[in-house]
Amino acid sequence: MKLGFIHLKRSKGSKGFTLLEVLIAIVILSVALLALAGLQIISVRGNSFGNHMTEALTLAKDLMEEMENADWGLIGGGSDEPEGASGMKYHRVCTVTEADRIKTVTVTVTWDNGRHQVALVTKIADLR
Repeated sequence: MKLGFIHLKRSKGSKGFTLLEVLIAIVILSVALLALAGLQIISVRGNSFGNHMTEALTLAKDLMEEMENADWGLIGGGSDEPEGASGMKYHRVCTVTEADRIKTVTVTVTWDNGRHQVALVTKIADLR
C-alpha cells in the first residue's frame, strides 16, 4: 500500500491493522463520543426542566385544591414562595375574581426568576 510519501508494505499473510488505520478509527470514535456527550447534556437539562415543571404543577394543584375545599367566604387571592423538593424556590400567586356567585380562581407558579411559569384556572360556584 502506498500512502503519500510513506510506503507501507504488508507481508503476504500478515493480519492486523496499520497505525494509520487505528488512528483513523480513533478519530471517528472520538467524534462520535463527543456528539453523544452533547446529547447527554441536552438530556440532563430536559430532565431538570421536567422535574421543575412537575413540582410547579404540583404546587399549583395543591393550592387549587385548598381553594376548592375552602368555605365560600374564605376563597381569596394571595402569594407565597414555597420551596420544592429539589431546592428550587417557586413564586406562587393566586388571583380570584367573582361574578354572579361564581369565583374564577387562577393559580400561577413561576420559577427561575420568572422565566418559566405554569397556570391553572378553575371556577367555583356558590351553591347555597
